Amino acid sequence: MKKFLLCCLCAVAATAFMPACSNDDDTERVPVQIDKQNDTAILLVTFGSTWPEPHKTYKAQMADFRKAFPDADIYLSFTSELCMNRWYAETGEEYVAPDIWLMELGKAGYKNIYVQSLHVIPGQEYTILSESYVNGFRFRNDERIERGELTVKLGEALLTDAQSIEAVARVLVDNFREQLTRGEAVAFMGHGNPASKYYYANKSYEDIEVAMQAYGKEAYDNDKIFVGTVDYDDMLIDSVIEKLQANGCTKVSLHPLMSIAGDHANNDMAGDKEEGAPMEEQSWKIQIADAGIEVVETQCKGLGDYSAINTVWINHLKEAILSVEEE
Repeated sequence: MKKFLLCCLCAVAATAFMPACSNDDDTERVPVQIDKQNDTAILLVTFGSTWPEPHKTYKAQMADFRKAFPDADIYLSFTSELCMNRWYAETGEEYVAPDIWLMELGKAGYKNIYVQSLHVIPGQEYTILSESYVNGFRFRNDERIERGELTVKLGEALLTDAQSIEAVARVLVDNFREQLTRGEAVAFMGHGNPASKYYYANKSYEDIEVAMQAYGKEAYDNDKIFVGTVDYDDMLIDSVIEKLQANGCTKVSLHPLMSIAGDHANNDMAGDKEEGAPMEEQSWKIQIADAGIEVVETQCKGLGDYSAINTVWINHLKEAILSVEEE
């Protein structure tokens, strides 16, 4: 688990301030296929995944955005070079970094280019998207923007305001109505950022835990709903186990609090026991069971698998577009 996390962090660093496909071989195989049907382009941006199921999630998310924005052309981009290269090597299917997409969309003559983050919290990944990719593209097209020939705007990450947090909390809690009605607990695994400067983003996990507990109590008379992360020191698995034990929980179901259910969900959350690995490196399922709490169910579903949650992302983009129109 730690090895994979390190790889992911290295991939983030490598893609932060440079094109993802930077060598000659990669440049030759960048098939940015633009089908310009409208004056508006929407670029959805996510970290990416090498697992098959998340790619079904991405397609479903794109379909939801097409329904919401019928007069726009929808595209999808990865920020992780590691995910792009591994997925291409395994399947031959190409994903392209946001800087290349934005450059090509600009060349294609779109009048409006809206970028929508598919990140859960406004942390490191969202900051890279905003400051490096979007602002970098805006800077290079400043004269076109000043002349009114081009509009560029970024929509916010999922859990960025109280209304969005409340909406997502209700969807996730209702998904476990049967378990909560039986008096069982539910725990969610987010990602989190280790750096202290992203404290405001990590607070989103604390806020949604409070919102889910309040709604769980109201709707099902059960507030045994907890949130932990794989990378935020204050909310690691130890804190989840402590909360389960402190609340007398004997049974719990697990669910990712991530946009897709990839490596973290399938291995770090729901993985089987790794022989020879110390307990602190085992999955949540194994560590919780070792603490004497029965893991009833592990649901490997991403937030993007819920149309109602995709609507929250869609609303963020609508708010971004409205802000442009009001300027």
